[in-house]
Amino acid sequence: MPIVAALGIATQMTAFWFGIRRARAISARAHRYERRHEPREVSILILGDSTGVGVGVDKPEQSIAGLLAADYPDADIVNVSESGARLVDAIAQAGRCRAAGWQFDVAILHIGGNDIVRATPPTALFAGADRLLTELSTLARRTVWLGPPDLGIAPLFPVPYSWILSSRSRVAISIFARSAERHGAAYIDFSAPAHVARLRRSRRQHFAVDGFHPSAASYRYGYAVAREKLGLPLPGA
Repeated sequence: MPIVAALGIATQMTAFWFGIRRARAISARAHRYERRHEPREVSILILGDSTGVGVGVDKPEQSIAGLLAADYPDADIVNVSESGARLVDAIAQAGRCRAAGWQFDVAILHIGGNDIVRATPPTALFAGADRLLTELSTLARRTVWLGPPDLGIAPLFPVPYSWILSSRSRVAISIFARSAERHGAAYIDFSAPAHVARLRRSRRQHFAVDGFHPSAASYRYGYAVAREKLGLPLPGA
């Protein structure tokens, strides 16, 4: 039995490191979607991490930025997202936009997952979220934060690490949601039971081949959930 257990652990760890290599490979190949449009009917800023870039899709048009562009053909879409970004990096992204003198109707924030994975301390999460949302309040009339899901359900992570990530996710997401409420930002909690049940039930459909990033189906789902929160006229309305 000890030999069987050891083989099981070795198999899990091999799959884990193979998934990490895949995640890095698809991140390196990804290109964030951006479309500049003048005159601007509506201006949209997308910032944050690899989910803002759209890592996990075959084509940039399948990302949330690309889906927005299809629904709003006259929108000016600026995307400053970077794979691997944490709160501190999103603050820098917002600062560069402010320094450029840009203003937006809505900012769509994709951030938090890397802070969970890399165990950013709760005190730093609290301070970072507060600073980031303050920065965004000077850039956009409205901020919509697409929060991370419970990362413990991602197929990449074996037990017991998946349990640890679930615990970290609960702490971080609570901080993010409270910060958004204080700053009047819309927070979409993809760790809510209904979302988790859907993602867990169809994990092969909703996660990319690396078992970590969202798939095209997952981005479509996230966009459908977020669209009514953006404060933009619904397509076809």
